[in-house]
Amino acid sequence: MRLLRPLRLLSLRSRITIGSTAIAAVVIVLLVLVMRFSVVSVVASATRTLLDADADPYVATLEVDSQPELSPPGNAQLVAVVSPTGEIKLSSMPTRVERALGSLRSTEAGTRVIDVSGSEYRVVVEHPVNGAGRWTVVAARNSQAEAIVVDDLTTTLSITGLAILVAFGIASWVLATAALRPVNRMRREAERLSVAPERAELPVGPAQDELASLATTLNAFLARTRQATERERQMVSDASHELRTPLAILTTQLDLASLDADDAEALAGHIERAKNNVARLSRLANDLLTLSRIEESERRSEDGDQRPLTAWSDLGDEVMAAVDRVRLIASTKDVTVDFDLEPPEPGPHETDEPQYHLDTGGMAQLVTNIAGNAVAALPRGGGILVTWRTDGDVGELQVTDDGPGVPETFVPVAFDRFTRPDEARKSRPAPDPATGVIPLPGGSGLGLAIVRAVAERAGGTASLRNVRSGGLEVTVRVPAAR
Repeated sequence: MRLLRPLRLLSLRSRITIGSTAIAAVVIVLLVLVMRFSVVSVVASATRTLLDADADPYVATLEVDSQPELSPPGNAQLVAVVSPTGEIKLSSMPTRVERALGSLRSTEAGTRVIDVSGSEYRVVVEHPVNGAGRWTVVAARNSQAEAIVVDDLTTTLSITGLAILVAFGIASWVLATAALRPVNRMRREAERLSVAPERAELPVGPAQDELASLATTLNAFLARTRQATERERQMVSDASHELRTPLAILTTQLDLASLDADDAEALAGHIERAKNNVARLSRLANDLLTLSRIEESERRSEDGDQRPLTAWSDLGDEVMAAVDRVRLIASTKDVTVDFDLEPPEPGPHETDEPQYHLDTGGMAQLVTNIAGNAVAALPRGGGILVTWRTDGDVGELQVTDDGPGVPETFVPVAFDRFTRPDEARKSRPAPDPATGVIPLPGGSGLGLAIVRAVAERAGGTASLRNVRSGGLEVTVRVPAAR
C-alpha cells in the first residue's frame, strides 16, 4: 500500500500509462522467459538429434562386425569408440574428455550432460553388442555453443521487448490523452457553468461510450437541479408576493387600531380583521411547510427509501373520517358533503386487497384540500360528492361539486402554486369600510398544488375538469402496488 500512495498524487493519465506499462512489462518478461525455455528445449533436442546422427553409423557397424574397420569421424564431430576390453579404438575427443570415457562405459545408454574441467559437454552413449562383447560408442558436443545461441537470442528478445515496452508506454500516454480529452472538455465546461447561462450543458460526444453516458447522466442531473432551483426561486417569489399584500393590510389595520385606541368598538373590529389576516398567513405558512415535506419525502423515495403501503379499506376509512371533518366546515354554509365507497371485488385470499403507496395522512390531505376548496367556492345549499373506488389496478378518488366551475383558461394551471380562479369560483368581497381595502380571499392557492404533490409522490396523477351539467370534478388516480 505504501508503494501505491505516491501514485495517488499523479494525474489520471500518468496512472493509466504507468499501470498499463507495468502490465505490459510483466507480459513481455513472461514471454521472454517462455521463449527462452522453448529455445533451450529446441536447441537441446536438435543437439541430441545431431549426436544420434554422429553415433548411429558406428553403432550400426559394431552390431554386425566383431572386428570392424572404423572410419574417422567428420570435421567437428566428437566421437569415440571403446572396445569391450576398454581400449579406445577410435577417438576425436579432446584429451580431457577421453579421460571420462572409462566412467561412461559403465553408464546406461542415453543422453546426459557431463562436466569436464569446467566445461559442459552433452554426450550420447550407446552400447552395441557383437560377438566380441559390449562396445561403447560416445558422441559429444560442447554445450557452450548452445549457451551462446540461447544467450544471444535472449539478449535479442530482451532488447526487442524493451523497445516494445517503450513504444507501448508512449502509445498508452497518447491514447490516455486522447481518451481523457472529452473529460477535460467536460471539466472546462463544468467550470464555465458556474458563470455561464443556466441552459448550458456538458458536451456529449458522438460515440456511445461511458463518457457519453456520464455526460448524459450529468446533464440530466443538471436539468433536475436547474428545475428544482427554478421551482424554489419561483416559490420564493410567489410566496413573497402572497405575503406582501396581507402584511401590508395587517400593518395598515394595526396603524388604524392604534389611532382608534379610544374607540373600543372600532378597536375590536380592527383586531378581528387583523386576526383574519394572521390566520391566512398561518395557513399559507402551513401549506408551504406541507409542500416542502412532501417534496422531501419524494426525494427520499427516489433515493431508495421504501414508501409506505396502505390497503384500500384503510384508505376508505380515512376518506370517511376526512369527509366528517369537512362537514364541520360545510355546515356553516348549509353545504351537503356525501361520500360513496365502491370496494373492489373480493379475491380468494385476504391479501388480494389492493395496496397503494399512499398513507392515510396523504389521503386526508387529498380529501380535505379538494373538498375544502369546493366548500369555499359553493353557494349556500350546494352539494359535494366524494367517491373512492377502484378502476382496474388503479385507485380513484373523485370529488364532484355542483358549483359554478372554473374558467377553461384556469384548467391547465389549476395545480400550479399560488393560482386561484377567484373571479369565477368566488365573488369578490366588499371593501373594508374602515380601510377601504378589498380583503384577499382566504385560500393560499396551494391546495391543489398539495393535491398534485401527494398524488405524484404515490406514483399517480391529478386532473380537473368542468362538468357539463355544472360544477367541477377533481380526480386523483393512484396505481396499486405490484
